[in-house]
Amino acid sequence: MKKGGILVLTVIASFFFIWTGRPCNAREMKHDATAAKKLEFIRKNLSSLTEMKLADSKKYYEESLKSLNDLIQEYSDTEEALEARFFIGATYNEMHKYDEAIKCFDAVLAKDGISPNFKARTLFFKTKALLAKGDVATAREVVSDLRLIEPRAADAFLNELGGMIRIGMDAPTFKADDFTGKSIDLAKYKGSIVVIHFWATWCEPCLVEFPKIKTMYKKLKDKGVQFIGISLDDDIGDLRGFVKQEEVEWPQLFDGKRWKGVIPGIYHVQVIPMMFLLDKESKIRYIGDNTESVTQIAATLLSESKDLPLFR
Repeated sequence: MKKGGILVLTVIASFFFIWTGRPCNAREMKHDATAAKKLEFIRKNLSSLTEMKLADSKKYYEESLKSLNDLIQEYSDTEEALEARFFIGATYNEMHKYDEAIKCFDAVLAKDGISPNFKARTLFFKTKALLAKGDVATAREVVSDLRLIEPRAADAFLNELGGMIRIGMDAPTFKADDFTGKSIDLAKYKGSIVVIHFWATWCEPCLVEFPKIKTMYKKLKDKGVQFIGISLDDDIGDLRGFVKQEEVEWPQLFDGKRWKGVIPGIYHVQVIPMMFLLDKESKIRYIGDNTESVTQIAATLLSESKDLPLFR
């Protein structure tokens, strides 16, 4: 994706709590001035959280979610209630709860008569959630709807989607050193199921999920599944200390360039944690951050092999 497109999408996403637009104007829905004032107060509180670390802002997001749900219950069938549903989805996006976010956006889009502006906003953030969880196919469908209303935003997404990694395609190959200086060549792993895990010690959601990664590794390592960590750290000391403390056994590639690293670039990684599951032919079979899904798909791949033990 071109730098200009990235900048546009980043700026809009950063200020989604400010981008309220015109009223949603859904049919058979009324405007309530009191609800509007309450919603504006919640929106301002949310906009102040976007620069905070997720761990620090989590409780405030949860408080805002409660306030938004209370508003929906108290002022049901109002424009403000539907707008509150959108903000719940946007908040879930910020909390990296993409499935919950998509459900909220779908609830908004299911309402008849919402304004083009409001629909475009909702489609935009639904696309962001789908891309964050690696569902490129569905994201393309949503972008097609968005293009009918907001062509420039849709075109920026299409440029991004054109170069994204998709399930079923061959995994981009790479050869790089891990943080100890050992060379790791993905091509040599062909014939094995591979889990590529993008993460960083500065990424709080990554640290929260890391115990699940370790559990998955222990379950799969003796069944022929290979793990490769791609660290987006810029301080090798942070990575080295974490690996030692957590007794991480699988290789961790490191180049100290964060998002500008070669491997995050060729895999078009824009959100971490992110995992890619490769089959024995080095084709991508899963993209996302759900360890349960990785384990289930790996189990299916293993069950297709006669020379590897099955899950019990």
